[in-house]
Amino acid sequence: MLKTVELEYPRHLSEETDLLSLALSGAVRVRLFVDYDGTLVSGTRDALVRPSEDVLDRLRELCEAEGFSVFVVSSRPVAELRTLVDVPGLGLIGQRGFEIAMPGLPIHHPVEMGDASELIHRIELEMSRLLDSNSGAWLENRGYGLVLHTRGLAREAGSRAVRHFAELVKRHDALRILEILYGDDIVEAQIAGWSKGNVLSLMLTDADPDLELTIYMGDDVTDEDAFAAVKLWSDEDAGMEPWFMVGGDDDEWAPGAITILVADKPRPSVASLFVRDTHEVYEFLSALSLAAAARR
Repeated sequence: MLKTVELEYPRHLSEETDLLSLALSGAVRVRLFVDYDGTLVSGTRDALVRPSEDVLDRLRELCEAEGFSVFVVSSRPVAELRTLVDVPGLGLIGQRGFEIAMPGLPIHHPVEMGDASELIHRIELEMSRLLDSNSGAWLENRGYGLVLHTRGLAREAGSRAVRHFAELVKRHDALRILEILYGDDIVEAQIAGWSKGNVLSLMLTDADPDLELTIYMGDDVTDEDAFAAVKLWSDEDAGMEPWFMVGGDDDEWAPGAITILVADKPRPSVASLFVRDTHEVYEFLSALSLAAAARR
């Protein structure tokens, strides 16, 4: 029987003041996954925005902490992430999971391209002919997906370009190899059937929820699959109740997972907790770094 995770309104992290110490108390290893745009940095997703030095310092400390594995997850390619977060020991998951760069290892591609490569190239050629080089829109071929950036267009022109792009993808992709994803000033056609949730399940294949703690932080709809994957990994038999609902009143049951939505106010989410902005993400990373240092 396929298990699903229901949407709930997450509680603010400040309501769970003992969460970190409780979660870390029984964890031999900690795996931290942090989304990039909207979580580590604010601003537009097509700008080369770097985290602050304070944030980078916290990531360095966590990468150096005993028993910690830290990963940045993004729709951006790994090559781009490497220029933005140059932290020794940091793992990078790019293109929503189509690229995995473990520290010190070559990029691993968990999904085979198959016929998608030729299809993406054909769509890119035809869409390029429709775009005026001075229009303010541009195409980015990320290998596993083709992205149309429309930030430089007026609203009506941007909507028209997005519509043309979507129609072009549907016309060429009779077998529905690709799926279309819409964002702020971008639209992307990428290989269907692979998400952040899939890559999180893959990354946690060898992890033991009785001994390890997994933390995932993210801000948008693509992170909901990851929240669900982490929860399903951490608690196969508890009916998928939020961690703070599991056990009796006298139990101090250490959670195997912490899922944190980044949003200015709570909204229905698979995540159990939320923080309001990138500053509160930094505060959480700082608290986690202090807790990691105390474990030594």
